[in-house]
Amino acid sequence: MKEEIYKKIIKNSKIPYLKINCKKDDNNKFIAIEVIDQSKEAERFFNLLTENNILNKEITDILINNWINKNFKNYEFNNFVEKVIKTGYERLKYITKSTQKHIIIDVYYLNDYFLLIYNIDDKGHEKDILKSYSWSKDLNGIYLDMTGTNTEKIKITKSIIGKKDEDIWDEDGIKQFRQHESQVIKDRDVKTFFEVLTNKNGKKLYLESTIWPRIDENDNITGLSGYSVEINDKLIFEKNMEQNEENFKEITKYSDSVFIIRDKYRATYVSPSYKQVFEAKEEELYKDINKLEVYFKRVSSNDKYINYNYDYNYPDEGTGKVRLDNGKEKWIWYKYLPIRDQMGNVTKRIGILTDITEKKKIEEEKIQFKLDFFANLSHELRTPINLISSTIQLIKLKLNKLSPEDSRNFDKYIKIMEINSFRLVRLINNLLDSTKIDAGFASFTPVSADIINFVEGVCDSFTEYAKFNKVNLIFDTNEEEEIVLFDPDIIERILLNLLSNAVKFNKAGGNIYVNVDIKKEKIIISVEDEGMGIAEDKIDYIFKRFEQVQNNKKIERQGSGIGLYLVKSLIDLHGGTIEVKSKVDKGSKFTVSIPKKEAKDSEQTIIYDDNRYKRGKVEFSDI
Repeated sequence: MKEEIYKKIIKNSKIPYLKINCKKDDNNKFIAIEVIDQSKEAERFFNLLTENNILNKEITDILINNWINKNFKNYEFNNFVEKVIKTGYERLKYITKSTQKHIIIDVYYLNDYFLLIYNIDDKGHEKDILKSYSWSKDLNGIYLDMTGTNTEKIKITKSIIGKKDEDIWDEDGIKQFRQHESQVIKDRDVKTFFEVLTNKNGKKLYLESTIWPRIDENDNITGLSGYSVEINDKLIFEKNMEQNEENFKEITKYSDSVFIIRDKYRATYVSPSYKQVFEAKEEELYKDINKLEVYFKRVSSNDKYINYNYDYNYPDEGTGKVRLDNGKEKWIWYKYLPIRDQMGNVTKRIGILTDITEKKKIEEEKIQFKLDFFANLSHELRTPINLISSTIQLIKLKLNKLSPEDSRNFDKYIKIMEINSFRLVRLINNLLDSTKIDAGFASFTPVSADIINFVEGVCDSFTEYAKFNKVNLIFDTNEEEEIVLFDPDIIERILLNLLSNAVKFNKAGGNIYVNVDIKKEKIIISVEDEGMGIAEDKIDYIFKRFEQVQNNKKIERQGSGIGLYLVKSLIDLHGGTIEVKSKVDKGSKFTVSIPKKEAKDSEQTIIYDDNRYKRGKVEFSDI
């Protein structure tokens, strides 16, 4: 029965308690304690006493044992423990030196361990601790003992011992109390009840009382014991909650969004708009709140966006698509917030769900409009550039008819025109591709191929530009061949952009190191230079669109600020990540990591690309 008292009463109560063992020395004398368990209310209690954060049992051990050393001398503590073991219960009282609070400790012995239940006596005028009372009666209802932390308020003194409830409380409350006591005796079990008692002066006391039978060695019930906690503040809170909830319901009746109040298992209120949004009766949520998850889980694309394993005690927010029972699909934005009582415990959750299908449709139309605009702009810009490029080629063909001196002069200016036309093509391509990615229209087309051979091929096509710019390219890998799934266009675009930057911001005669490292679950490609580097506080900005990191050194070949933004977007599309390590005047290292995936029953693709040199001329046009 004593173990049941702990399990059913103390474990989940608002009572500040410690579950402890007592330690012995070599002389078999009790000298210290070891905390086995403690309630959250005990942590709050000790915080009030010590004005420190009591976060774990080890700290509580230290506090209590220090207190024992200061208040018990020689074997006084051993004698006290042995007395508790013999009688089953003892009470301690003391005053804290630092805060001058009057502390009461009820010590219970429950065969294998001890329970320490703490309270602050009302002499300390502590309003923040729960007011509690412990009592015992015989089978005739006569009080054998009663102690409490609020004795002044309800006039409980030692004179109550020997009296009955009729001498203290109003008749209506006594009837209910007697019924509860009879039920405990009948079931021989521990039970918790809500009690309303009125004293002779007409003042009401709201109690949460836990009652259990007192059983002797022969298994006979000799009376009752109880532990009652005042919940006046809780009652006021709940009444306010009820009033606020009614006001809330009245307001939400006219909202297009769905409002839900729920506990852990079911909905306690669902606003009328649920019928319009989910096209079903709200009664289904009163029966099973998990019906909402079913709507979201029907759409497989939601898996990475919806948090199904949310914590009930914390807010939760997200957007996802639902499929209704009638087959319709809608976009829903939702947010859940916990409702806490005056003790900080979560009692309910309130949810707001809004149908954003039309908003999503408008956003998609805007994105499509934006995409069409850039596509048209790209077409309008590419047409004159193509004409310029064609004209340049025609002029080149005619150069051999000019004198050597004129030919050299024309060739010089034609190269300037050609390079700048390539730069325009590069800018247009970057703008269009970044817009496609933002709009969700970018394609990801992986093939099964040797990624090491592919990366090495891209580096080979870059060698001419590296030598022209007086830098050395060094390629290395930990494997000679690795057949995996990857998108060649994406990887090439990433590499060309990183190599272009490595040349542009490198020092004369510097090195560029390209390394491919094959791991168990990922492929790591790094591009490292020995150039000017990036200041640490600027690294977070380099992947933003149109951002350029300013440097004290003059750079003649500044880009548009869109290249690294596109690189980051392409890596995200490939399901990978990119990291940067850089030191000013030492160089930068960009490390790309993509998932290592192998295609089952897929033929290897041998990649031959005759247009890579032409694309290289475009990508490297500004170096």
